[in-house]
Amino acid sequence: MRVHLSLLLVTTAFTFLSAMNVDYTLCAPGVPVVSVSVEPCSRLPCKLARGIRTTFRIQFEADDNISDLGRAELYSINWGVAVPFPMNKPEICESVLPKCPLEAGVLYTYTKSTSIPKSHSRMDTTLQWKLRNSAGETLLCVEYPVEIA
Repeated sequence: MRVHLSLLLVTTAFTFLSAMNVDYTLCAPGVPVVSVSVEPCSRLPCKLARGIRTTFRIQFEADDNISDLGRAELYSINWGVAVPFPMNKPEICESVLPKCPLEAGVLYTYTKSTSIPKSHSRMDTTLQWKLRNSAGETLLCVEYPVEIA
């Protein structure tokens, strides 16, 4: 029993230490954003290894009942140009908890795991996440610096 408890504590501590809240800026008006985190990340700016799965989380509060959620978009902002990253299953409702539809005043966490293509250049860049409704209107937009290694 003690071995199982110790293993659980070590696993929990490792998971906690490998994710980090990042300093972000809002890039469009929208729902209130509570926090943004990246895993694995041990220092800021987060160092993202090409070809390795990275988990991104955005916690936000719905300010209205929203049933028409659309897609998430991920961009690398290079010299002012937004370069899209391809994502499998970009539908927001597949990656948000609690599940859709969104209810006003409830905290939600959007979680997406993806990897930077190995062919991507090594660089310091800004990642931009946009969550849009089904009409294409921005629900939230956050940006934060990262290092792609």
